[in-house]
Amino acid sequence: MREFRYSALTASGTMVTGIRQSATEDSLAHELLESGLVLLKTRASIGSLGQLFSSSSRTNGKELRDFTQHMATCLSAGITAVSAMDDFQQQTKGAFAEVIADIKGDVSSGTQLDESFAHHPQVFPPVYLALIQSGQSSGNLDTAFEELVAYLEWNENLRSQATQALIYPAMLMTAIIGLFLLMMMFVIPRFSGLFEEIGNELPALTLGVLAVGAFMGRWWWLILGGLAGGFIGLKLFFQTERGQYARDRALLKTPVMGTFVHKIALSRFARTFSLMFASGTDLLQLLTLIQGVVNNKVMARELAEIRTRVVSGETLTACFNDSDSFPVLIRRLIALGEKTGSLDTSLMKASDYLDREIPRDLKKVFTIFEALIIAILGALVCIAALALLMPIMSIRVTGG
Repeated sequence: MREFRYSALTASGTMVTGIRQSATEDSLAHELLESGLVLLKTRASIGSLGQLFSSSSRTNGKELRDFTQHMATCLSAGITAVSAMDDFQQQTKGAFAEVIADIKGDVSSGTQLDESFAHHPQVFPPVYLALIQSGQSSGNLDTAFEELVAYLEWNENLRSQATQALIYPAMLMTAIIGLFLLMMMFVIPRFSGLFEEIGNELPALTLGVLAVGAFMGRWWWLILGGLAGGFIGLKLFFQTERGQYARDRALLKTPVMGTFVHKIALSRFARTFSLMFASGTDLLQLLTLIQGVVNNKVMARELAEIRTRVVSGETLTACFNDSDSFPVLIRRLIALGEKTGSLDTSLMKASDYLDREIPRDLKKVFTIFEALIIAILGALVCIAALALLMPIMSIRVTGG
């Protein structure tokens, strides 16, 4: 699918512009014609760089939340969807405004709202589209948008906690490594001339540090090139299905951090399952969509296996009881919810419980990483200090 900017005429002769995903220009013209629009001109994104400049990369979570909140407020007040989108478009600029203009044009031409949103899958995630479709079918679009506002805010908060947990130790480790390299490549080598004039045999630790510093000073370009190549290689590997599975599996097995990441994935699963089940989404479709929501390939693979077993006639309780990724609490709540017909209520309780646990685990992660990083920093500083002090102490002993 490529992204196209287009200009088209409505049945009343009004010109509209917008952005839409389509396979080719011909298919775009056909889709617009079905929506009651006649294509005038179009311009596609440039070659393979199209994804870099697509609407998905130019729109952010805040824009989506603001739009969803605007729609929830307007629809609950009795304002039509077209008028609400028109008001939002006027106060918004950039790619997202063009996406809203396209949706508004589709709806004005008679296309169903959920179909119009589905033309922009890179902007609106599958869960968003499923809830809009459910809300439209039940006649409760305002409620669907209100639920989406709460869901987007919750999801953003969860994402920020996960990002904070991963970025904070990475920044500290980068600072420590930078400090150590500064001492190895600039501070300690300045004393090498003095050490050579001493005449005494230098300690093995000092010789080792000087050798490492000299190697880094001479071959820094090779080291940086190797690190950059390794980083790019890992990034490309993690873009594959196998690489993502290996990364997520290793992350789940990491002490302390693995527990934190696991609880975030479980909370995403429970909250999204509850929300979509309550909206009336088909169970098989729900199990398909939720595989992408958990943001963990290990759990997604188990959910795919669970869906396959549900299709064959097994109960959710039996399927989840055989899964290693879902703890006893989740299994019991699923069993209770399936027995009483209240899966949405049971899993919402699980999500609320996990949301209370996540900040505590985040604090624990920070505490352990801080202690670990302080220990590493102390060891590196100690090595560098001893490499400098041991030859100086040998001078004093000789002089005495």
